[in-house]
Amino acid sequence: MRSYRAQLLGVEVEVLEFDEGVETVERASRASGAPPDAIVKTLLVKAGGEYVVVLARGNVRVDVEALSRALGAPASMAKAREVREVLGVEPGAVTPLSDRVKSLRVIADPGILAHEYLLAGGGATNKLIRVKTADLVNALSPTFLEVFR
Repeated sequence: MRSYRAQLLGVEVEVLEFDEGVETVERASRASGAPPDAIVKTLLVKAGGEYVVVLARGNVRVDVEALSRALGAPASMAKAREVREVLGVEPGAVTPLSDRVKSLRVIADPGILAHEYLLAGGGATNKLIRVKTADLVNALSPTFLEVFR
């Protein structure tokens, strides 16, 4: 693994680059040594006619029914093709600190606030970013909802 500093959306991050893929929470946890609850999944959800980004800890699942109720529209996980079209990267490579994510409504798991730092996708299937939770929240201004199990 190699690491270097970078700025994404004006946020200082540490980019961790691995020889293997880290596109799943399990692989990211194994490669980085971070527990799954300190890894953030950046998920694209379709709700009604709009796309929404959901930030969830790696050890929880989105309760789609609860999310649908909270958004007031039927919600479903976006297909891989939609992730590529809407966010411009392959599933498993999505970083929360991108202009495309920032342009959408962002829902976040309140559980991420328990960590000073989080790991998240780094824009490629072999990269993660280590980011201060407060910086991530300030950059994306998410709505915190209890829609996870």
